[in-house]
Amino acid sequence: MRGVGRSSGDVAWRSRSVCAVVSLLAVMVAPIGALAQPLGRRGSPALADSARGNAAAWHVEQCIAGVTYGAPLKLAVAYGGGLLHESNSGPDVCMLAVAKAGMGGAQGSVGVGTSFAPWGSGLMFTGNVLRTFGAALNATAHRTYVGVSLHVWPVLALGGELGYYVRVGTAVGAPSSGTRLVAWSFGFGF
Repeated sequence: MRGVGRSSGDVAWRSRSVCAVVSLLAVMVAPIGALAQPLGRRGSPALADSARGNAAAWHVEQCIAGVTYGAPLKLAVAYGGGLLHESNSGPDVCMLAVAKAGMGGAQGSVGVGTSFAPWGSGLMFTGNVLRTFGAALNATAHRTYVGVSLHVWPVLALGGELGYYVRVGTAVGAPSSGTRLVAWSFGFGF
């Protein structure tokens, strides 16, 4: 018996879309780790400075994790990592890839973030690919969107996100309304 109102082509397309996003994130993060390891073994100047306490080096590490609530993902969890530059005298900077999954959809992001105070405060800008599920909040169900987001954490990694998305592609019989999406979330972390 098939799913109610879904063809096997829709299910296969959704599976391929999720696999493509996960593969894209893996392809983007793997070279970063491969490049960072040989540099560290060869004794790059940045790592030598870090050992002396003058400056920190770029290294692969978890940069963010979080639990949020918002539109369209509803309750969601996120985890991300990438190249992190920890500074002894200024803000930390992270170039990262993030996977976020919630009750209303899933999202893959790449971007750059920075801290601006010692109390878990930060700012991040990301480019995103978002796929909604059937229970998406304020968005068309089972659609793919691309967009950008600004994430702000004023204190203790508590904060929010504001994003703007455009729907990709159209399905036969899909309404032309809902091609734009303003996403928002608040919570702890990403």
